[in-house]
Amino acid sequence: MMGSPGILRRTYDYVALFALLHMIALFSLLAYLGLSGTIDRAKLQGAAKALRGEAVESVVLASSPVTAHPVAPEEPKPMPESPAEVRQELEVLRLEAERVRTELDQRLTLNNNILLRVTTQREAFQKEQKAASEREAASEASRREEGFQKQVAIFESLSPKVAVEHLLNNADPDEAARILLEMETRKAKKIVEAAKRGDQMDRMRVILQRLRDVAPDRSAEIESEQEAK
Repeated sequence: MMGSPGILRRTYDYVALFALLHMIALFSLLAYLGLSGTIDRAKLQGAAKALRGEAVESVVLASSPVTAHPVAPEEPKPMPESPAEVRQELEVLRLEAERVRTELDQRLTLNNNILLRVTTQREAFQKEQKAASEREAASEASRREEGFQKQVAIFESLSPKVAVEHLLNNADPDEAARILLEMETRKAKKIVEAAKRGDQMDRMRVILQRLRDVAPDRSAEIESEQEAK
């Protein structure tokens, strides 16, 4: 989004340059025609009105009734002797061109401000969403940890024979190893010793190997006490 103001600015510069060149050519043409007498003052004023956006009044109405006595046409106003009035009209045209350029600058500034405000609001919304996601993730992790600690407390309250059955039935050996890691050493050792049958001992070896991988000192402590017995 940061590239959009640059594109708008370049587009505006091209349009403004084209308009400025157009105005310069128009001023030169009108000056030549006015000073040479080719165009009269009324037409020059009409050009100024057209640039200012004023409507040119129609001199003939389609719905006007036809009068019985024709009206003599109005004689055109004579061209002023001095070119001072022509230069005055050209100055009016120049001022109108400056006004148009100023309006274009103001509109571009307004568009840039709107774009900046929208971009700022979008970034703030994205930051808020990210913060909310992080808070939710932290809350979920806290709930899982609380639930895990309750599970460890339940294992410590069970008899070794019952506890070993629940431990070995855990489908995740890493979680089972972590339960032994968090338990009091004496109780963890008794649960390990309760694995008597061949299949139980095989599954217990897998759990103890995972325990060695993550906490070799703790594993050695439990197994050394087991061997001492």
